[in-house]
Amino acid sequence: MSGVMCDLAIIGGGLSGGLIALAARRARPDRRVLLIEAAPTLGGAHLWSFLDGDVEAEDRPLLEPLVNYGWREFAVVFPLYKRALPFPFYSIRSDRFDAALREAMPAESILTGRRALGVAPDGVVLEDGTLIGAGGVIDARGPGDLSLLDLHYRKFVGYELTLDGPHSVRRATLIDAAADPAEGFQYMEMLPIENDRLFIEDVRYESWPEMDMADHGNRIVNHAARFGWRIRSSARGQAGVLPIALGGDFADYWRSGGEGVAKAGLRAGLFHPVTGNSLADAARVARLVAEADDWSGTALHAMLHDHAARAWAKRAYYRRFATRMLRDTPPAEGYRMLESLYAMDADLIARFHAMRLGFADRMALSLGEGPMPVGAMFRR
Repeated sequence: MSGVMCDLAIIGGGLSGGLIALAARRARPDRRVLLIEAAPTLGGAHLWSFLDGDVEAEDRPLLEPLVNYGWREFAVVFPLYKRALPFPFYSIRSDRFDAALREAMPAESILTGRRALGVAPDGVVLEDGTLIGAGGVIDARGPGDLSLLDLHYRKFVGYELTLDGPHSVRRATLIDAAADPAEGFQYMEMLPIENDRLFIEDVRYESWPEMDMADHGNRIVNHAARFGWRIRSSARGQAGVLPIALGGDFADYWRSGGEGVAKAGLRAGLFHPVTGNSLADAARVARLVAEADDWSGTALHAMLHDHAARAWAKRAYYRRFATRMLRDTPPAEGYRMLESLYAMDADLIARFHAMRLGFADRMALSLGEGPMPVGAMFRR
């Protein structure tokens, strides 16, 4: 067995682990940061998207160099209306993410194709027998025991398509729920890349995690045909299942990911209760770690546990929103919650995405045609 020493070992080179490594390396170039990923590349095969307002101002410098595409505004399309919203929308491709990490970190600090078998607050054992001693360890390998949470699932399959001719899409379309609303709670996302290239993604919310890839693919083809577009070829794609937490015991879930071990990303329960997205949380945690003077396992665990626990408590309203949308409403009508939300004041919509709703915002969502009953403001 061989041994390796470092100041900080990060297990999992996905979005959360990778951003921590990038921020830590930039903030503390004198410390050794080790990033360990079981797959051959960092970030997998993903296209992460976010609204400008989702990310705190302090976290933007970390993300800006990673952005592949940007649009000045985004649109939503529902059976009752369509609307453009004046907020910038950005996407990060995982191949650029991988390249940025490899450029920023010494080659010997990135261990890809290396699986962790044992993780402790101050060390890691790899599958090949390598022992890694660390001042502190952060586990960002994905979710803990999801059976401890009350879940729904957001599933997505998307492809970058090259068309035979130009398309007419001029802005990012975050939600297109105009077609086939009776089939269930599903919608399309469209991101224009070039005049003849589009990223089209089929999104659906369901109560089970299994995916039907063929059905998702057929819906993408049918959506293109609906606009009269002929697909010449498809390139980069992504598919995934994101947990939507309607409830559960945070303390039990945290412990399931490793007793006393600091955690980030899905493993820490840090994801949007309605969309399942975790990019803004990942950037925020990366900054917290980079700014911390003490990277010991004990200090990191205390800091990240308290941060995640506070976030979980503050997001109770959004879990109630998701419960009403996904469980209290028939599946074919779930989109009506979003239809009602996106008809509200534009700044309120931005605050909803960023999970920064105030009391007046919640009251507005409960009045008139708003999507939430008044009682939802006060239940815990």
